[in-house]
Amino acid sequence: MTVVERTAVEHLPSGADPVAPWGLLSRVRRPCPDHGGECACVARHEDTGLVFWCDREEHHFSTR
Repeated sequence: MTVVERTAVEHLPSGADPVAPWGLLSRVRRPCPDHGGECACVARHEDTGLVFWCDREEHHFSTR
């Protein structure tokens, strides 16, 4: 899966704004709380903070 597919607006949680693939936030990584591994930041959400994509189980999670 490519970054473009992960940040496509229709695939993000409602209300999330995609981060630019070339921007600083796209380089932020966090482990998935359920599956581990390093997950890339794909969006920002006003209420839930940064949104990450878990490639392993193909789901989003937030930092708050």
